[in-house]
Amino acid sequence: MRGLVMMNDDIKKYPCFLVYNKSIVPANWIESTESYNHFVYQLNHFIRKSLRKNSPEFYKRVEYLQKLILMPSQMNYDLETMGEDKFFKKWGMDKNNLVFSRLKWREGFYD
Repeated sequence: MRGLVMMNDDIKKYPCFLVYNKSIVPANWIESTESYNHFVYQLNHFIRKSLRKNSPEFYKRVEYLQKLILMPSQMNYDLETMGEDKFFKKWGMDKNNLVFSRLKWREGFYD
């Protein structure tokens, strides 16, 4: 239950997007965790919550990039388990557009 409360707080704080046709589009209709089917979709933090918890000073520097991205559950699973090339072949999207990378940030990818 605590996780849903925290996610609802984040939904109010950060913009929400939806993966649609191999792109990320605004999803202003997401108002809470009750706005979508949890059996089919998962709402993913672009910048992982672990970074916010473990590196709060760095997180303050990149928080302006934070967003929540609604995606199919399988895509979210693959995001965590597949390499960049395999993920792109399956989903037609660059992983770095779905999950924050410090390396890509240093390279200016998000500018």
